[in-house]
Amino acid sequence: METLVGTAHIHTRKFTAADLGLTTSLVGAGTLVTLVDVVPKGWTVWDVAIRRDGDITNGSGTTVASVGMEGDSGTNNVIVSVDIEGSGVAYLAPTVIKNDPATPLALQALVTTATAAPSAVAGLTFIVELRKTAREN
Repeated sequence: METLVGTAHIHTRKFTAADLGLTTSLVGAGTLVTLVDVVPKGWTVWDVAIRRDGDITNGSGTTVASVGMEGDSGTNNVIVSVDIEGSGVAYLAPTVIKNDPATPLALQALVTTATAAPSAVAGLTFIVELRKTAREN
């Protein structure tokens, strides 16, 4: 049996609706934003919390946020299309897939709308927990 010890780092990034490219005319992908400039090799994207910072509504379509590693084709996403619509400030409950990048990569987020543009938009705050695990000597 071996003992593993861990170190955690928390990164918090707050984006306005404009930063995200989230407008009342957006249909499709918004602006790609960077949550963590580099996730070093040996670190794990352990958790990502998302807070909606106001009203985001879309009466006839959907508005979602996804989080993944830079250049990811969708096979190693950290959060896949969490619904961000709702009233007021609230923490969302995304399913987080832990990710251990083989090379240093940026962690990025993208807001997307489908079918119709939202009628109300707000910013999002992302809280990322990175962990490094090592063997104890």
